Amino acid sequence: MIWMVSTLNAPSFIYAADEEACSVCHKYPGLGRIDTQTGKSRLFYVSEDIYINSVHGKVLCRNCHLNLDVIPHTDAKKVDCSTKCHLKEPSTDKEFSHGGIYAEFNTSIHGLYTPEMTKKCTEDLPQCTDCHVNAVYQPVSDLTTMQAGISQDALRRCLGCHENKEWTNRFYQHFAHRMHRSKTAVQTVKLCLDCHKDEKKMARHGLTATSNYKDTFHWKGVLYGDPNMPDCLSCHAPVGFTVHSMKTGSNPGSAVHKQNLQATCSNLNGTQVCHPKATEQFATGKIHPTGSGFEKKVSAYVEGEATLNEMDSLKQERRFRDLSAVTSEDVDITKLDEQQIFQRKVYIIVKYVYTLLITVVIGGMMAHQMLDFIRILINKSKGKLH
Repeated sequence: MIWMVSTLNAPSFIYAADEEACSVCHKYPGLGRIDTQTGKSRLFYVSEDIYINSVHGKVLCRNCHLNLDVIPHTDAKKVDCSTKCHLKEPSTDKEFSHGGIYAEFNTSIHGLYTPEMTKKCTEDLPQCTDCHVNAVYQPVSDLTTMQAGISQDALRRCLGCHENKEWTNRFYQHFAHRMHRSKTAVQTVKLCLDCHKDEKKMARHGLTATSNYKDTFHWKGVLYGDPNMPDCLSCHAPVGFTVHSMKTGSNPGSAVHKQNLQATCSNLNGTQVCHPKATEQFATGKIHPTGSGFEKKVSAYVEGEATLNEMDSLKQERRFRDLSAVTSEDVDITKLDEQQIFQRKVYIIVKYVYTLLITVVIGGMMAHQMLDFIRILINKSKGKLH
């Protein structure tokens, strides 16, 4: 009786029972094991309620996880995202597959088969699941404010023609979910930096680590929620380009190729207003090499990940050496180039102006307080204060 009541009162978005009875085992939160090869723990718990409301909620487990005949599943194959699904794509009425996107991705800079360069250390390359998770639907109740939730009014109008409530509810959630960004700007930056901040990994592929993005004004805007600030994809996969076919910066088909940079910085067709009047010279400015890396070092020190010795090593880095050199009083000027001499002159001017301002402001304030105190004593001695 309890089961019948709970089933009758279940929300309409729970569409089907566990046809394959996978939840008999996978419903337990502690289900997992230690991988003997890597030593990492692997969790096999699946929340049925969350899964049903996810993007893959209508896909049966066996459609993606093959060779599940043996329990425990010792012979299961790794999931292949290019596998043809048993769901029909409504616009073509054909079985759906990620195969087209998968093939496109594999010829991109992140893929395995880029013809313009020989791939090495393929274990460093991202897989589909490194960027994509089985996202839970996030429909919107109001397309103008993008507030989360199902718009019952819109759903009611859909049901006027589409009588199957289960199909209509899921289709509405799918459509409204796509109105959101797949990831926030902060999530996008952190996802990209998971790999691109690793100097050893980047060196293996002849690339420069780009953790210094977090020293830029762009990152500050992203971090504090400015919707007009660019994240990684705003430049590397703007409108007109796709993230799955991203090219190297030297490829004319790349958004960051020198021929396309001016248009990318202008972002005239995008939702963000970046630099609509960007000139060709403006677009030659550097993004990732800016900054000293100081913020990263300080953050690591505060979080207990770095020592003071590592902080001192910052001065040995090329990108910080020019700046620190001009502050030393015993620098041999004859060994400095024109840029370093100019930096030294600017530093000296700023130093003395700053010292003068501090002296005048602090000294004036102290003199004012002292004179005020003397006036109080004089007035008190004359009996003017009661």
